[in-house]
Amino acid sequence: MQIELNAFANYALSTFDYSAEFEDDAFAVTFEGARYYVERKRNHFAIHIGSEVHKLPRC
Repeated sequence: MQIELNAFANYALSTFDYSAEFEDDAFAVTFEGARYYVERKRNHFAIHIGSEVHKLPRC
């Protein structure tokens, strides 16, 4: 799971702030067969995976 989260984090940081596909403040995305719900916050992305929420700092 850690490797998947690292790969997703790399994808998120290089994509979410730069693609019109992810311009909403909350959206769902499928990455490598897994579905993630993402909320864009001022300083981080809140990534919901099941009942867990992970904070990914925005660059």
